[in-house]
Amino acid sequence: MVAGRYMAEDKVKKNGEQSTARQLKGRPATFPAVIYLAAFVTGAIVMSFEMLGSRYLNPYFGSGIYTWAALISTVLAALTTGYFLGGSLADRTVSATVLGGTVCLASLYLLILPSFADTITVSVLGAVDSVRMGSLYSALAIMFLPVTLLGVYSPFAIRLLLHSTQDSGTVSGTVYGVSTAGSIVGTLGTTFFLIPAMGTRAITLLLGAAGLACGLSLMMLGRVQSPAKSAKSLAVLFALAVHVLTGHPAGAANLVDEEVRAQMLKRADGRIAHVETEYATLFIHKRGAFASLSTRLGKGTGATESVVNLKDPDDMPLLYAPIMTAALVYPQTAKRILMIGLGAGSLSTYLGRAMPDAQIDVVEIDPGVIAAGKEHFGLRETEKVRFIESDGRVYLNRHNGLYDLILVDAYRETGIPFHLLTREFFNLVKERLTPGGAVAININARTKLYVSALVTLRAVFQTVDVYPVWAPEGEPQAVAVATPSSALSADALKQRAIALQERYNFRYPLPGLVGKRPENQNLEGGDLLTDDFSPVNLYETTPIKPQAPE
Repeated sequence: MVAGRYMAEDKVKKNGEQSTARQLKGRPATFPAVIYLAAFVTGAIVMSFEMLGSRYLNPYFGSGIYTWAALISTVLAALTTGYFLGGSLADRTVSATVLGGTVCLASLYLLILPSFADTITVSVLGAVDSVRMGSLYSALAIMFLPVTLLGVYSPFAIRLLLHSTQDSGTVSGTVYGVSTAGSIVGTLGTTFFLIPAMGTRAITLLLGAAGLACGLSLMMLGRVQSPAKSAKSLAVLFALAVHVLTGHPAGAANLVDEEVRAQMLKRADGRIAHVETEYATLFIHKRGAFASLSTRLGKGTGATESVVNLKDPDDMPLLYAPIMTAALVYPQTAKRILMIGLGAGSLSTYLGRAMPDAQIDVVEIDPGVIAAGKEHFGLRETEKVRFIESDGRVYLNRHNGLYDLILVDAYRETGIPFHLLTREFFNLVKERLTPGGAVAININARTKLYVSALVTLRAVFQTVDVYPVWAPEGEPQAVAVATPSSALSADALKQRAIALQERYNFRYPLPGLVGKRPENQNLEGGDLLTDDFSPVNLYETTPIKPQAPE
């Protein structure tokens, strides 16, 4: 009886191996290589996503030990669930298509995660007082599902590769070894290279795109039987994956036309273009890697409006531009940003690349400036960064949409047009701000117009902070940031700056910019500017002695 039972079990075992062999017989020679490559990529995605999880949680729950414990525990729990689930699925079907579909589901989740991650963390933050439990709940809500689906991969892959029980040890060890090697690359690559180079949203999309390419290759591999067709299909998918992995993140690369900038770099130094527009005369100059936009009205003297680094789209050569980004700290959130004044686009490009989840509308009155930006500075519009041809005040009058932050940098010659400096204009700006919103204005700090602009701002806004820009050479400028609400403490601003810096990894660190905040400004001699009384031309030629920062 016992011998008969063992003979029956051995027959079943042989039948199972024969069935597996028949299933493997029609597979292309590239099959094992693709499975191992996908193991490497999925392992890298899991650990990269774990490191990235800190960027989602830290702004809301801090970067302490509780947050990291929540992240590590969530990943381990998800992998545990995924291993059990993967083993169970593999016993039911030996299909690369099923495995590829699982990887695709996880990747699609990553691709849409940036659109709702903040909503989840804010909801948990409001509902749970405990930092420990709040970070754990948020980690589970954001990370558990995709990591579980990716955890299915290893046991399922082992089942796909097994020809017989005799090579089970080698196959299992190789799959887990390759996956772990990918995890090492994902950990170091994310922390050493990706996080310092791009924003959280962009990295998440990059991981999702890489996983999707992997999943689609597995699904195609499961359907292709001909080795020739398989090799061709895999070559196409490999090229797609290389393009995704080596390209810039969505919402970042599209903001700069690299070909235009490369052609500009080849040009000799000096004047590149002289463009007559209906509003001004534009001059494009190049010196080394830097290209500048200057304007001239009529026969007046010119003024440099903007400078870009053709080799580095995140560089802002003019000193006031990084100071403008200090205004990001003042709103409760900075998801919708309006910029009045485009120039050469250094600031809009910088913000668009650093904050790919923000909607940035750039209003520029001169269509010639927009055209010059695209033709000579390689500026591009995207769904997230739009160029709108209009006068800034006209645009605000005609559009009732609200913005978290409004940046005014609409210089013509030596100053801002008078109708963008009056009490009526600032009241309109105030109406177009979301609750907790802010406005920032770049002001030339050498004339009576400067102190008058501050007087006017303080007549409308409860809080006005001034950040002087003291260049070793050139004219002094200042960035004024105003909010309708009471002033935040220096410590509160610093904490917001730290949280934003951790989230977006700005090239110009926000905590250092906010740390330069001056406390007082002398407004003696300034007048209230109104639509009825705004002698801008007179005041901008009336010099004052600019204050040094405290």
